[in-house]
Amino acid sequence: MRRVALGALVTVAAVSTVLVAPQLRGRDEENGLERSLEALVSAGMPGALVRVRDGDETVELARGEATPGIRFRVGSLTKTFVAALTIRLADRGMLSLDDPMGRFLPGLLRDGDRVTIRDLLDHRAGLFDYTGDPELLRDDRPPRELVAIADRLERTHGYSYSSTNYLALGLVLEKATGRRLGDLLREEVFEPFGLEETSFEAGVVTGAHLHGHALASHDGIATGTARDTSRVPATSAWAAAAVVSTADDLDRFFAALETRGLIRRMAPHDDSVYGLGIARSETPCGPALGHTGNVLGTVTVVRSRGGRLAIVAGNVYPFTREVGKRFADLLRIAMCG
Repeated sequence: MRRVALGALVTVAAVSTVLVAPQLRGRDEENGLERSLEALVSAGMPGALVRVRDGDETVELARGEATPGIRFRVGSLTKTFVAALTIRLADRGMLSLDDPMGRFLPGLLRDGDRVTIRDLLDHRAGLFDYTGDPELLRDDRPPRELVAIADRLERTHGYSYSSTNYLALGLVLEKATGRRLGDLLREEVFEPFGLEETSFEAGVVTGAHLHGHALASHDGIATGTARDTSRVPATSAWAAAAVVSTADDLDRFFAALETRGLIRRMAPHDDSVYGLGIARSETPCGPALGHTGNVLGTVTVVRSRGGRLAIVAGNVYPFTREVGKRFADLLRIAMCG
């Protein structure tokens, strides 16, 4: 998914480290994270960071253009924030997850009387995913226009991941509440959950943060020179991918979802891979919950299993083959030790 990132870049020559509480399962594991992080940057990732929380122990490491605590675009992890917002509004009686979206925006979809808010949340509305069409991303079109384009195309059936669902959901939330989506997220999620460094940035990001870098691709292979995307707005990302955060805030957010009982309600059930803004993924140490995001040359993965949570972020996309391998290695070590 095409998106943005801006701010002053800070380059460090050595690994930057923030340790909270005791060393994570000993120095050997921390050394393994450091080596894997350094290998990722050496392979061509301009900046990368990793954060692991295991019980009461937390370690955060950063390398290259990334520093501990730096803000970055989280891409489709935005969907988890928007899903949490939707559930909180439903709990207050402002809407029901089983409401047809046509109740709030008649005519937005030709079958809006059938498509429910829940269908948008769990990607069962059948809407074409606009991020799969490079032409739709090139002009950074507004969300309502992208939804209208998807509405004219053939529907899929069953589960089919589509960022267009969350654009439509964002429009519904604004209509249902009479408030702007950014204000809703700030007042209903960011502030109550204590996320002081998290914001909704559908334009160009202001302030220091990790710049994204986009690579051209040919037949799925990344090629050419990485292009800094920090001056590109994220208009088309909007409710699907426009949140900016830090690893610490993402950790705090997922911890809050757990303590408030939301993770259980949002997680996939039965054999589904996607619930309400939360995905299930397989790891070498077993299934984990979380989400993945990439937007305007930034990539973020959050995975949680048992008492362990791992966050890995980098600032180039698409990946070259070597960067992809090193990123997967770092994520595996972060999640499974």
